[in-house]
Amino acid sequence: MAIKTRLILAMAALLCAATIIIGTVAITAVTTEMTSNIDAQLYEYMEQADFTENDTEITSAEQPTFQQIALIILDQDQRAIRDMKAGFADTPLPLPDLNRTLPEPGVPVTVTAEYGSVQYRILTAPFPEKNVWTGDRIAETVVAAVPMTEVERVRQNLFQTMVYTALVVLTVGIIAAWWITRRGLRPVNYMIDAASAVAGGDLRRRLPAHSQRTEIGKLATALNIMVSKLVGAITERDTQQARLRRFVADASHELRTPLAAISGYAELYESGGTPPGPALDRAIGRILSESQRMASLVDDLLLLARLDQVEDESASPVPQRIDLVALVSECVDDARAAGGEHPIELTVTGAVTVAASGARLRQVISNLLSNARIHTPPSTSITVTVARHTAQAVVTVHDDGPGIPPEHRHRVFDRFYRADDSRSRETGGTGLGLAIVKSIVESSGGRVELASQLGKGTTVRVILPVAEDTADTN
Repeated sequence: MAIKTRLILAMAALLCAATIIIGTVAITAVTTEMTSNIDAQLYEYMEQADFTENDTEITSAEQPTFQQIALIILDQDQRAIRDMKAGFADTPLPLPDLNRTLPEPGVPVTVTAEYGSVQYRILTAPFPEKNVWTGDRIAETVVAAVPMTEVERVRQNLFQTMVYTALVVLTVGIIAAWWITRRGLRPVNYMIDAASAVAGGDLRRRLPAHSQRTEIGKLATALNIMVSKLVGAITERDTQQARLRRFVADASHELRTPLAAISGYAELYESGGTPPGPALDRAIGRILSESQRMASLVDDLLLLARLDQVEDESASPVPQRIDLVALVSECVDDARAAGGEHPIELTVTGAVTVAASGARLRQVISNLLSNARIHTPPSTSITVTVARHTAQAVVTVHDDGPGIPPEHRHRVFDRFYRADDSRSRETGGTGLGLAIVKSIVESSGGRVELASQLGKGTTVRVILPVAEDTADTN
C-alpha cells in the first residue's frame, strides 16, 4: 500500500476515533447528569410525600392526567398492596419489575419494567410509622420509580448525532487528508522524478532548494550532495578509464618502437645480413640500446603503478628524515657532469629536513633537471633554489628556455604527453618524467606547481612538508 494511502487512512481513522470518543464521553456525561437529576427528584418526592392511613387509597388528591412518578407500596412479603402507574392515565407505563431483591433504602438503582420496554430509576424507603392495614397485610415499604424514557430518548438522539458526525468527519477527514498529503508529498514526488532522471542518465538534474528548517529541505540538500558526489565519482571513473585507455595505447606505442628495432636487427642477423665485423657490432649495439630504452620505460611504468597504489601502505617505502639541501646538491653535481652545456646554479637559504624516500626524492630532482636540459637549447641557464617557508620545504627549478605554450601547460604532467613528439623521441624522452615527479611528490604529501612564459622560461616548484621536530642549522 502506498504511503499516501496509509497516511490518508490513518488520519481518517484518528479523526473518526476522536469523534467516537468525544461522542461517548458526551453521551455518558449527559445521561449521568440526567440520572442525577432523577435521583434528586426521587429524594425530594420521598421527603415531601404525605401517605394517609386508610387502607383503600394512598393519595391526598386524585391521580392527575399525567403521572411522572410511579408509586408502589409493598407488604412485609414484598408483595404490592397498592400501586400508581406513571405516564398518561389512558396509556400508563408498565410498572418496574420488583421480583428481584429490593435495593437498600435510600440507594437509587436502575431496573427494567415488567415487560422490558421501559427502564426505571427506583428508590425505596420504609413506610411511615403509622402503617396502613389491609386485612392482615401491613404496608412496610414504599417504592418510588421515575421512568427513564427521556434519558433513553436523549441517549438515542446523541448516539445518532455521533454516528452522523463520525460519517461526516470521516468523509471530510479523507478529503482533507488527501489534499494535505498530496501537497505535503509533492516534494517527495519531485525527488522521485529527479532520482529516476539521474538513474536514466540525466546527471545534471537537481532538486529545487527548500528551507533547511524542514526535513524535506534537509533531505533535498542531502540528495543533491549525494547526486553531485555520484556524478563526480562517475566523471572521475570515466576520466580514469579514458586515461587508462590512453595510457595503454601510449605504452604499447612506446614499447613497439624498441621491440621493432630489436626484432628487425635480430631478423637481419638471422638472415645473414650482418656478418662478423662493424655491421654486426652496430646491430648488436642498436639491440642493446633499444633493450635498455625498453627496460627504462618498463621501470618507469612499474614505478608509476606502485605510486598509484595509494591505499596499499606496504607498497610505499618507509619515509626517512632527509637532508634536502645535501640531496639537491648531489643531484645538481650529477646534472653538471651529465650535461656541461647547461650552466646550473644552486641557491640555498638554510638547512631543510623532510620526511620522504631518499631514492624517490632524488629521482624527482633528477627528472626535473633532466627535463630542463632536454627541452631547452644548449647554454640555457638553470637555477635551482632550496628554501623553507614556515612548515614547507620548497625546491624550485627554473630555466631561461623558450617556455611552454599555453595550450600544453595543463597537460605536461600527464603520462606519455609531449609538446613536441619528434624532439622528445630524438632525445630519448618517454613522456613519463613529469608524471613520475607529480606522483612521487603527491605520495609524499606535497604538491607540484608549474609556471611558464613564452620567451622567459619555465619554473617548477616542488613543495613538501617539513619533517617534525627539525632543528635547522645554518
